[in-house]
Amino acid sequence: MGQALATARVFDEAAPIVARTQVSADTFELSFRAPRIAAAARPGQFVNVLLPSPDYGYRILDGEQGWRPARSFLLRRPFSIYRRHAAAGAANGAEALAVLVKVVGDGTRRLVELPEGSMVKLLGPLGNSFRPPPAGGAAALVAGGCGWASLGLLARDLRGNGHPTYAFIGAQSVETLPVRTTPASTRGASFLDALPGVCLTSAELEALGVVVALAAESGGKVYGGFVTDLLAAFLRKKAPANTHIYACGPWAMLRRVAELAREHRAPCQVAMEEHMACGMGVCNSCVVSVVLPDGSPGHKKLCVDGPVLDAEEVAWSEQPG
Repeated sequence: MGQALATARVFDEAAPIVARTQVSADTFELSFRAPRIAAAARPGQFVNVLLPSPDYGYRILDGEQGWRPARSFLLRRPFSIYRRHAAAGAANGAEALAVLVKVVGDGTRRLVELPEGSMVKLLGPLGNSFRPPPAGGAAALVAGGCGWASLGLLARDLRGNGHPTYAFIGAQSVETLPVRTTPASTRGASFLDALPGVCLTSAELEALGVVVALAAESGGKVYGGFVTDLLAAFLRKKAPANTHIYACGPWAMLRRVAELAREHRAPCQVAMEEHMACGMGVCNSCVVSVVLPDGSPGHKKLCVDGPVLDAEEVAWSEQPG
């Protein structure tokens, strides 16, 4: 049941921000020049980001309370490696890496407000990585919200190696989908012929040859409901016989994905999200319950044993949510 092992090549790089793009109402794509980490990164791995000290006059606007000092950013923050790309001005090669950042508090707000050229410290690549399907195998990627950050690099690598790839991406609303949306192509609409109301897609992913289906719990010009509904319809009617499932998102979503994978006897790997303080297996803040090969209960640290686990080894009844 083992995943691709965590890499032994971990680098601590001072990395300038080279690009910042707003993807949705609350999500940004940030790119950093970090050539050693970018070259070593594999799908599913992450970096730990150390923000600049807030002690140099940084303040946060707090509604009617006015400006107040930001909290100290002592601990690094983990972000999945979303993609690799050539940095502006680079002669060749993947010198930069990108992460998706959803603004949820002072730290993430501070990060997305840093101007281009600002330096942060990146530690990585950390954790293990996804195993690709066998030659000719298809892949179904299932993301809840910013869980797509763990699957973006995988989608690009899968298409680069010729694997048929389907992406099911969901969020609470169309405005918070973690991809830029455009009107759906004919291919996307025909793929979802049994699901009404699907009008938007991701042109960026379709350009890679990924078949895309979007969902929002609040409805809109996408499928109105849970992203796992899309996966269920796909497995029931459209999935190739050799489809492997890859998922990242909230616990409840992952548990449902695992149930569907078991029902359809499809291999399934999940990238799990938990709070992390160190990212190196020391603090034990990211421990999850698992079922060991002999059937006995056990535990794994997501930062070093994960974040990617086989769905069958997770003790879903022991997890929150």
